[in-house]
Amino acid sequence: MNAFEGFGNGKESDGAKVVALVPAHNEENGIRENIKSLIEQTCPVDILVVSDNSTDQTVSIVQEVISALPKEMEGRLKLIETVDNKFKKSGALNAAYRLLGNKLNEYNFVLSMDADTVLASDVVEQGMMEFGLDLNLGAVCSRAGVIKQATDGFLEKLVYHWQYVEYAEFDRSRIAQHRKIKVAHGMCTLYKVEAIEAVMKKRIDQGRLDCTVYDVYNITEDYELTVCIKECGYNTAVGLGMYAWTDVPLKLKDLWKQRVRWLRGGLDTLWQHGLNKTTRGDIINAGFFWIMLAFQVILLNFAVMDALRGAFRFNAPVIAVMALMYADCIYTLRYVQKPEVWDYLVRITFIPQLFYAWFTIAQQLYAYYQFFFKHNQEW
Repeated sequence: MNAFEGFGNGKESDGAKVVALVPAHNEENGIRENIKSLIEQTCPVDILVVSDNSTDQTVSIVQEVISALPKEMEGRLKLIETVDNKFKKSGALNAAYRLLGNKLNEYNFVLSMDADTVLASDVVEQGMMEFGLDLNLGAVCSRAGVIKQATDGFLEKLVYHWQYVEYAEFDRSRIAQHRKIKVAHGMCTLYKVEAIEAVMKKRIDQGRLDCTVYDVYNITEDYELTVCIKECGYNTAVGLGMYAWTDVPLKLKDLWKQRVRWLRGGLDTLWQHGLNKTTRGDIINAGFFWIMLAFQVILLNFAVMDALRGAFRFNAPVIAVMALMYADCIYTLRYVQKPEVWDYLVRITFIPQLFYAWFTIAQQLYAYYQFFFKHNQEW
């Protein structure tokens, strides 16, 4: 029997054109709300949850949701489990694509999303509208929102609100990138099946048969796939009407690990793909980091020297640069979804943001260290 016999054959999903892939590793806390947000989409969506080596209650919760589906929803939700998958999220998603096989051709779009993410009810509808506006669009991601999370103490609250505003900054950056966004992020992206098939053909032509769609040797699978889609001639964009919200790390050590992985994976991707018209801008931006670091060091040097002298001397260039940094820091607040007092405080007071800026610089420097001196990539 085909693993997908009956999948997508529910009464309301006849002729469904969107399939959602949800890789889930130990996601018992959020998987129910995740699936609920998919079921409640204004456009019918077939849902495939991939439990990836889960050891908690993820599987039983999904099975419970399946058994509770109304009759008209039967066949719309399916669960598969990976076996000895060593390639984390990439391996789980590739397993889904391999099992879908020729059935993938029955769909026009694939929605890929993280299991700790929830969607606004019209995300798919808004995404399909974006494809209607740009026939060369290969992928469109949602805006990057953060789920309201309970925090324990001052530091966790600070770390949370640092990221709450920072995710708005990600949106701001994607808007500026227009139809060539750097990353169609893994938390929620709608792909045109035609673009996915182009990537699959690219992998085959390169002899990379173990990388069905996602590169299993890259720890930033969403960025690498975005680069591939652009190399295949497609546009990538953010849907300003697509709202999705995800969990963020609340511990500094967890945040450090996540961001170093993102940054290290980005460097690996640029090295892997080399200099071409798709990667040229990203490579230039990677070099721009060192210019900005030099400016930061110069500013820090002035501050330290003034502190040692016991007096602050007016230095017009320094004041001008600091004023521009402050204005840019405040401007991002206009992109924040439902900002709270703390979101304003971390930016308006500026000092917390300076600490966070140096924290991110340290992450980037460590990512470069790993890139140059440590071959093995770690999740």
